[in-house]
Amino acid sequence: MVDGGDTAAETASTLEAADCRVTAVDSISEALIALRDQGIDVVVTEYELPDGTGIDLLEELQSAHELLPVVFYTAHGSERVASRAIDAGVAAYVPKADPDAPERVLDAVERHTTTEIAGSAEDLPSPTADTIIRAVDEAPVGITLSDPSLPDNPLVYVNEAYEGLTGYAAADVLGRNCRFLQGPDTDEEPVREMREAIENDEPVSVELLNYREDGTPFWNQVTIAPIYDGDGDVSHYVGFQNNVTDRKEAEAMAKQRADSLREERQALERVLGRVSGLVNDVSHVLVNAESREEIERQVCDEITAIEGYSHAWIGDSMTSGMGLRVRVGAGTAGQALERASEVEWSGSILAQAVEQGQVSVYDGTDDLPAAIAPEAFDAASVAVVPLTYRRTTYGVLVVYAERSGVLDRRECKVFEALGGMIASGINAVETKRVLTADRVTELGFEITDESFPLIELATVANGSVTYNGSTAGDGNSLRMFVTVSGSDESFADILDRCRAISNGYVIAQQDGTVAASIELAGATIFQNLAEYGATVRELTVSGDSGTAQLYVELPVEGDVRSVVSVLESTYDGVSLVRQRERERSPRPTAEFTATVVERLTDRQYTALETAYMSNYFEFPRPVSGEELAESMGISRQTYHQHLRAAQRTHW
Repeated sequence: MVDGGDTAAETASTLEAADCRVTAVDSISEALIALRDQGIDVVVTEYELPDGTGIDLLEELQSAHELLPVVFYTAHGSERVASRAIDAGVAAYVPKADPDAPERVLDAVERHTTTEIAGSAEDLPSPTADTIIRAVDEAPVGITLSDPSLPDNPLVYVNEAYEGLTGYAAADVLGRNCRFLQGPDTDEEPVREMREAIENDEPVSVELLNYREDGTPFWNQVTIAPIYDGDGDVSHYVGFQNNVTDRKEAEAMAKQRADSLREERQALERVLGRVSGLVNDVSHVLVNAESREEIERQVCDEITAIEGYSHAWIGDSMTSGMGLRVRVGAGTAGQALERASEVEWSGSILAQAVEQGQVSVYDGTDDLPAAIAPEAFDAASVAVVPLTYRRTTYGVLVVYAERSGVLDRRECKVFEALGGMIASGINAVETKRVLTADRVTELGFEITDESFPLIELATVANGSVTYNGSTAGDGNSLRMFVTVSGSDESFADILDRCRAISNGYVIAQQDGTVAASIELAGATIFQNLAEYGATVRELTVSGDSGTAQLYVELPVEGDVRSVVSVLESTYDGVSLVRQRERERSPRPTAEFTATVVERLTDRQYTALETAYMSNYFEFPRPVSGEELAESMGISRQTYHQHLRAAQRTHW
């Protein structure tokens, strides 16, 4: 009983007087403990309990003891409580206010005890033979009987479930040995186990592949046991068949998934084992190499030293864009590389890899130029890795694998990252070489496209514009220092009419010539050219002709074709009018400039740069300190303080 109080005690006494064992507790939690530790037939409970209600207890019991009867014996009842209790499945509802309440509870308990329900084993009625036969006939699993006294131990009985399982009618299988369910893919091992068990009069359980009447395979769980007669001899064998195809397929799928994961892990370990050292070695090469040639040679050597890769070479396109130039190779005969050099770059898998910006893998089944196909290098497959850093392409790395499957998707990802690393390293040494080289390639262009920077400014001003230098502005903008000559308009009016210029101001003005700072919004051609290693050395525009004269410098082995291409693809009316090698014009080294910039404040750097761009340090000075201070929006005294501080830091 889950209750307390005098009325509950009276009821407990009534139950004990009727030979009922009563366990009294005060709460739901104590009741659940008692149910766990003792054999309880009926629960009698009050509605209101310290840790819940009788409904709560009933729901707890239904989840763990679904068939355990619960009697509500409550002093807090109402029609609503009674309705809820009955809906919840209470066995009986007895108000304590009823004068006959203890007897009613006893009656409910006696009606729901297991003794009254089940009785003793001796009192249970035995099923009839007809009942047993009907149960076997209608069982949900296939049941068979075979008679070992007859030749070949044939089937003498099958139930309906067996017919549904196999698709065979009883008339077609009676008198035959059950082996007719076996087929071409039935494993011999479970068949042998069944045969030996029958020969030894032993039970056996196996799973084997059987075939339905229409030829459809299914997995059959077969259990066979001998049946003995009154003399102890085997009279029949009973067989139970159960379709376990779904489980077997699920097990096969799980095994396949496990095998796939194991193969994936093994492949990953193989990749890591082969290329982790390669990545480290290439990183070391990139840090210590002094030239592009050194990077390319050592990278190819490191790749061919790895097990699985037989050959590697790096090539790029010739200036014409048609032919292939093999720069360096390793692990291959020189004759093979010479033949590779005969391949045209344009339209080849090499050019496609660069255009698509991703690693491409080919094997012997692909239609490739014979000179670079895997067979030409006694290899099974080849990977083409683009060497691209930002807008600059440094050719392709071509790697040959000795065996098929080596260059899988995982290694392609590794080589994709490796290609970016190599290109970045080449860019670093090339940039350094540009800064220190004594000779450069000079390119001269004439550009007539009105959208080219400064052409619009010269046209609106109806004068000439000269580019003096540039520096990075806010965000993605570029701040340029220019000189405008021969214009009669005010510079403010000119800026208002130029759509490509976001803002600007006059630094100095003298005799019709204006030194100004302007800002071009968005990415500009100058930034794009810088990504190819090109430096603008001279830019002038005449408003009369609307033609820009642009001269840029590149390292001697710079990518001339890409510089020409980026200009031609951006603007119409681009003509290459000069291409020559010459000695570099004297200028401060990048290391010195960087050191100066690091030591200056932003205002000091601006003051120094403004003075330099305005030729303030030349004599006679074309611009005064007052004009420069005004352009920065500060007083003349403050400007000179910044300039003197910058000069002290500089020198």
